[in-house]
Formats: sequence, C-alpha cells, structure tokens
Amino acid sequence: MTNQILAEAQLTGVRYSKKLCATGQLTASLNVGAARSDGIDPHDLTTPGRRVLYVLRDDVPVWAGLIWTRRYDSAAHRITLGCGDFWSYFDHRKVLPKLSPEKYDCPHYIAQLQPVQWIGVDQNLIVRNLLTLAAGHPGGDIGIAVAESGASMFPRSVTYYGYQNVSVGDALRRLSQLKDGPDLMFDAGPIDGGGRPTRLLRLGAPRLGATTTAHVWEYGGNMTGYTWPSDATRMATRTFATGAGTGQQLLIAVAEDADRYRSGWPLLETEHGYTSVSGFGELRSYAAADLQAGRLPVALPTLAVHSGLPPRLSEVQVGDQARVIIRDAFHTNGIDAVMRIVGIEVVVGDHGDDQVTFTMNSLIEEAI
Repeated sequence: MTNQILAEAQLTGVRYSKKLCATGQLTASLNVGAARSDGIDPHDLTTPGRRVLYVLRDDVPVWAGLIWTRRYDSAAHRITLGCGDFWSYFDHRKVLPKLSPEKYDCPHYIAQLQPVQWIGVDQNLIVRNLLTLAAGHPGGDIGIAVAESGASMFPRSVTYYGYQNVSVGDALRRLSQLKDGPDLMFDAGPIDGGGRPTRLLRLGAPRLGATTTAHVWEYGGNMTGYTWPSDATRMATRTFATGAGTGQQLLIAVAEDADRYRSGWPLLETEHGYTSVSGFGELRSYAAADLQAGRLPVALPTLAVHSGLPPRLSEVQVGDQARVIIRDAFHTNGIDAVMRIVGIEVVVGDHGDDQVTFTMNSLIEEAI
C-alpha cells in the first residue's frame, strides 16, 4: 500500500470494470513459471489485502485497486486474482475519529465517542472530509488524491455515531444516492515524477463526464450487440424511508406520486432502511430519491461496442453522455436517445481484440 513499484508482471485473462458510484472489479491470472523466470516472487507479489495492482494500456494507467482474493492452481501453475478498486478499501474502514488504544478496554468507549458530524456543509467537502478522517488513523492513509471539482452547491447535514459502525464506503455510497448527490469514482491517475501511477477519487459537482453527445453508437455499425432488460419489480408510487430510532420513535419519511393513479397505475409501495440517519431532512431526501428512482419501469441496457472503431475506448469516460441509435425487430419504432455511461467492462484480448461493454444508466421506458 506504500505505492512502491515492486514488479511488472504479464497477466492473462484480464477483465476489469469501472463503475460510477460503485466498486469496479478486476480478475486476472498470473503464470507462476513466467513470473519466476522474471525474478518475481509470486507469493509475496500477490498477497491479498496488502498489494495493489495497476493496469496500464500503452503505458497509461487505466485501472487500480487492491488484491482481495488469490487462488493458486498447482496443476496449471497459475494464480487467479480477484481485485476491487479503492472503494472496496473504504468498505473496510469505519467513520470514526482517531482512536486511543489505551481506552480499548472500556466496553462503551466506541459507542460513546463524540459523533462525526457536518451540518450544512457542501456535499463535496463532506466527501473530502471523510477521506481525510480515514487517512488520519495509523495505517489508514493509502494516498488517495481527490481530483479537483470545486463545490457542488448542495449543502448536507450528516451525523455518524460510533455505535452505528458506518463504513466510509457506505457513507460515500449514501451521499451519492441522494437526489443531486455527487458522482464518485475511484480511478488510476497519471504517472507521477517517480514513475508511479497515482490514486484518484474523481468527484463530480455533482456530475462526472462529458455532457455533450459527441459519442455516437449505432447498432449494426460501431455497436455490435446490446441487451435490453426491462424491470418493474422496483417500481413504487409511494416510498417509505426509515431512519434511526425504534418503535413509535422510529423516524419514517414518506414520498408519494399520486398522479400515477390517474394514469392507470396501481398503488405500489416500497421501503428502504437508513438506520444511521438521524436527521429528518436527510431522510426525506432519501425518500424523494427512492421515489424518483422507482417512479416507472426501467430499462437497463448494455452495449457491446467495436473496440477498433471510433469512438476509441481511450476517448470515453464513465459518466459521459452518448447518443445511441437502434433500429431492429425489437424496437420497431427505433431508438435514438441520449444515454449516460455508468459502467465500462473490458475483457482484454491477447491480440488486441478487446471486448468492450458499456452499462448505460437506467432509463424510464416511457421517456425513450
């Protein structure tokens, strides 16, 4: 985790993903015989929970994250690695002030800590403060820099109590899920002066990515295939967001869209728990965001694109908007819509024939 370059290894079967407001993942294999011939200690190099793996394409860092799992197959002389980007690290950290080890013997020490709290603070500053707080613990600074984005102009009030044991990853995730919450993505940054890739959190204000429609994919051209799953199982016309408390003191916020009933939709209810939320205003924001997300059936398209045709993968970022054109037997009226890329998955080919799949934002089918 010190960001000292230990070795350059040739991996096979590389599949990696980059996701908006979620953990990107990577799987790959390392041939032990080849590693040993290069003077590499494969056991030490692939230590889970300790080592970081960077992926470089044409000497440009495109992915970074921790090795979490390792499986060695003696028959194949191969190590299979499972990795998560740096969001996965913060899923293993708690939102707590710096602790005093001499107080660990007290059974109520953590529960009675002063809460970590920000009132009326810009949400982007809260994100930065969460990372700074995590880095302030011994062994907790893994060298994440925040790509400058400025203020989002959306103030928030959040409180984290020691007895709630909220992870930093969940705190970031919940901020991003609020209505007008910030886009977040952990990423590999440019090479520094010491020849090492940097580690970044890309933070939107509140959105990441290009808002123009410069990217165009058309089925039958630079789009080779697509999937179009539709889903109404999470639709809701009335949502309940439950927060802190128990029994009759439980905080519950309600949001409802009664206009749907006049359009022929039935009453559909759902409930989401936010047990660490003790502010009713914040809880109402969650209820409104849940209602917005589930207001109608959604399509969750993925696009398989031709890696050898423009726009090139190097020109595309998670968060970018793109124009998608589809005319086929399923979409009889055709689709010509602007969508947003929320995930990229790359299966690296041995001969440059990469398989690239874009996950697009969920789309309200009525609006397509």
